[in-house]
Amino acid sequence: MANVANLEKKLLELINNKDSFAVALTGEWGIGKTRFWNDFYKENHTDLGVSKYSYVSLFGIDSIDALKFEIALSTHDTTQKKDYLTGLKGIFKKGLDAIDLPKLEGTGVTLSLGKGLISSAITSLIGDTLICIDDIERLSKNIDIKDMMGLVNHLSLEKNCKVVVILHEGKADKDFREYKEKVFDEVLTLDNSLSIIKEIIINNELFPIYENFYQTMNIKNIRFYQRVERTLKAILDNSDDDLSFTSKQQILEALLIIRTAHDMPSTFDNTIDFDFFVKSFSSPRVDELRGYDFDLAFKLDDEEKVEVARKFKIMDDVISQFYSYFELSGWSKIITDLLINLDAESDVIEELSRSDRLTETQLESDREKQGLMAEYRNLNSDQSFNQRLIDNIKDRIDREAFPNLSFYYNILEKNASPDLANQFEALVKQYIEERVKKGPEEWFVGDYYLRTPVTPDIFYNFLLQTIDDQKKGLALNTDTSTLFEIFMRFCKHGNDSEDFFEAIQNISKENFSSVVWQPLDDGIDRIRYIQELLKHPAFKVKISNKVETAKFNNEDRLDTAIWHYQELVNAQKPPPFIHQSVIMQSKLNEVKRWTLELLQKRLVEKPNSKAAIEHLLELTDNLENI
Repeated sequence: MANVANLEKKLLELINNKDSFAVALTGEWGIGKTRFWNDFYKENHTDLGVSKYSYVSLFGIDSIDALKFEIALSTHDTTQKKDYLTGLKGIFKKGLDAIDLPKLEGTGVTLSLGKGLISSAITSLIGDTLICIDDIERLSKNIDIKDMMGLVNHLSLEKNCKVVVILHEGKADKDFREYKEKVFDEVLTLDNSLSIIKEIIINNELFPIYENFYQTMNIKNIRFYQRVERTLKAILDNSDDDLSFTSKQQILEALLIIRTAHDMPSTFDNTIDFDFFVKSFSSPRVDELRGYDFDLAFKLDDEEKVEVARKFKIMDDVISQFYSYFELSGWSKIITDLLINLDAESDVIEELSRSDRLTETQLESDREKQGLMAEYRNLNSDQSFNQRLIDNIKDRIDREAFPNLSFYYNILEKNASPDLANQFEALVKQYIEERVKKGPEEWFVGDYYLRTPVTPDIFYNFLLQTIDDQKKGLALNTDTSTLFEIFMRFCKHGNDSEDFFEAIQNISKENFSSVVWQPLDDGIDRIRYIQELLKHPAFKVKISNKVETAKFNNEDRLDTAIWHYQELVNAQKPPPFIHQSVIMQSKLNEVKRWTLELLQKRLVEKPNSKAAIEHLLELTDNLENI
């Protein structure tokens, strides 16, 4: 295996003992070839058997002449770690590019100059130089690989240079293989970058975890480990200061898996993406997929379900080499959400500070649960298992997926621990009641269960009943603040639960006025809010035979306008086959009239609202087109 130490030894031997050579330094994408070479030069530059050094990247170079020019321009003494005249040389280069030198005409003499001529003059001085040419896979389409290899050969044989070409052979032009044996004396491959990775690890006590991951998962990309290290630092900076090594290890191990799925999903399979990873390893889906019976599935399930299970098994088999029984739950779910929603690493810190900070207690609880589930799956539960299970889960009910809570209850019940099962049931139901009482924002069943449970779930029906009871109770005693909350949810999310239709239909003029002028959340203006409020379906449900319409005269000036009302008395209910959109607007027309009155009053109180009110009425054709 060509690791850093072996390559350094080989390169020093070539540079110090061979008059000239051309060497290809290869390795897979991102393994750190450029970093290795730069570190090698900085560490050994004073001990090299050459006096001059030049480093050039092919990125942005579009001709052989330009490459020669760059090599000459970047050449400097090897007593320097880097070229300290780079700035001045850059100014010279820009100045040369800016000069128009096609022809200079004098008295009887015509000169023809250009960068090519200057380049030839400069490069004629190159000799006995150590030259590194990087990024050959980025070779411009304007440069033929044959010319490129010809230059490398010329520098080595004719100019007595020692040339190192850095490339990702798999990405380089296929013609490289043809010239590899003809041009290069040796091809050196960097295929172990652990020592480079160790340099970027801040906490050296965690390096063995990185090393284990590197060896088992075979991921060698340096940038991957840099991103992991930055994310880990952000997490630890926003956690308890006294996290144990075990907790840090737990965080890092899960983070390495999550980052792999996010940054390099092809590690598992080219058909797997991060979204599939998240869905598969989130509880309780992960348990369902781990228990999948392929023999039975081929007989009963459709091809799509079998394919999902197959792809999950591919991921699970790879991950289990490093992390057994991996799943996305607790704090690891928070990190996953960050990677889904955020691009910039700097945002991780801010988001974590808004989330629950990671604590040693939480992490210890996660470890205990993982151990309990390992006992369960390995059929190795002792007499204390049931008590240890409830002691662990009762303190993390708010962090568990609801199907899991039913799963734990069933374990206690089937293990002949009715007292513990009843105790656990009471705790979960108490949590459900307290959460539902917080208000309508906690009434989405989808926040508790992603789908309706297939098997009987002791908590599912209780949740539905608790939400239903809470809705009915609020509907009978609906105050202004609750009504406003209902309308805001409709405005933001389109939620129009029929449980509150009666309360909305019975809203008084006073309460409606209060609802209209409530302080609004950021991002929602009053014009939009009034439009959305009048769209609520409850206003369109017919509750009496009396229908009223309200109109504002567009022809009149707003400040002298007459607000017109027309009353249609005893309108008859049409046959069921006739569209009833107009006749079923009893409450809508009433609140339209209230809205017009409120707008007229606001015009008196705040004359500078005239333009905005007129704008609203124009948008809605006097509230007719809502």
